[in-house]
Amino acid sequence: MRFTIISYGSQGDVRPIVALGKGLLRAGHSVVFPADREFRSLVERHGLDFRPISGDLRAAMQGGAADDMFRKGIDPVAMMRSITALSRDHANAWAKEYWEAAKGSDAIIASGLAFYAGVAVAEKLGIPVVGVALQPLAPTRAFPPPMIPPRRNPGWVNYALHHVLLQLVWQMFRPAINRARREVLGLKPSYVGPGAQLMRERWPAAYAYSAHLVPRPDDWPDFVQPTGFCFLDEGEDYTPPSDLAAFLEDGPPPVYVGFGSMGGYDPTATTALVVEALNGRRAVLSAGWGGIDRSALPPTVFGLDAAPHDWLFPRMSAVVHHGGAGTTAAALRAGKPAVVVPFLGDQPFWGARLESLGVAPAPIPRNALTAPALARAIAATDDPAMRARAAELGALVRAEDGVRNAVRFIGEGLAHRSNVA
Repeated sequence: MRFTIISYGSQGDVRPIVALGKGLLRAGHSVVFPADREFRSLVERHGLDFRPISGDLRAAMQGGAADDMFRKGIDPVAMMRSITALSRDHANAWAKEYWEAAKGSDAIIASGLAFYAGVAVAEKLGIPVVGVALQPLAPTRAFPPPMIPPRRNPGWVNYALHHVLLQLVWQMFRPAINRARREVLGLKPSYVGPGAQLMRERWPAAYAYSAHLVPRPDDWPDFVQPTGFCFLDEGEDYTPPSDLAAFLEDGPPPVYVGFGSMGGYDPTATTALVVEALNGRRAVLSAGWGGIDRSALPPTVFGLDAAPHDWLFPRMSAVVHHGGAGTTAAALRAGKPAVVVPFLGDQPFWGARLESLGVAPAPIPRNALTAPALARAIAATDDPAMRARAAELGALVRAEDGVRNAVRFIGEGLAHRSNVA
């Protein structure tokens, strides 16, 4: 089969989907991957057919509007208003570019911020669409939606919140998507969104996270399954720079501190806060998209541009991160305790999950982060029980093959649905 993967997001959003595409290649399929130019090298070096699309995600994540989004990130409504600006600016261009890339495909895999565009293109081409997400998005009574700050609710409240949030998100994207449906794809507008359509058609929905982290709810339909984390392993081919290798060999395992593609903070002030919290403890501080102040780093803290998480995290004593799905997965697989500093979106959900499993202290929201709070959280990762639980959970995650599971689930789901049709 020929698949077109339609996805849009940060490094943590895109890398697992590239891993899935690579798995589809190994299974004998062909894969087209239209994506932000930021990811050309990533997509092409793993053998996928890259097609550039409009927009510049890195620039969008570093402007004034992005600063506002990060400050309000725990507020799902404010966050979605900021994110939908991307869709308003690029919906028509994306629809045209995704449509051109997907011509001749047998199915579309839609994920991330481009999900609605992917569904519309699949409708235009008359081909099935597979939903892939890094979070549990299907309505359930078991827990609230990942985009809402986690709390204990009655089951019916959780179920209602899922439906309300799905509709709220759709209504925010609806004007731009319907304009693209009408002006580019020649389709009728949609008013209730594609969620109901996918549930009605029963196309497979694969959730690329481990059921050891979030067990599968009993009230999900059989075409919705967590398949395991999709890891894009690059550590085997990685040779660390000599100064990083020397730093790691020069003492006990350090703490990793990095916030990935998150922005909206002063790198000088954040670097000073982290160094104060470490109080002489060895650490690797990753620049990410937000940047760091290298001039303020003591000899005990190594400033890192980037390194594959599957190589780096097993060499750390603990992982301080923003709670993105990809970084959460990498820390879990490494068997290391974590400290989660959530900025926005689903990050508080993952932080709460790690705390509930005993592999992390309570999350510290980014807008409440202080040096004393971070110091206490890092110290908590030295607890033997937490370290043992993290190692145990890491072994369970490493025993999974999320890419293979997802490829098999998608193939079987498409075959079954075609036979039924």
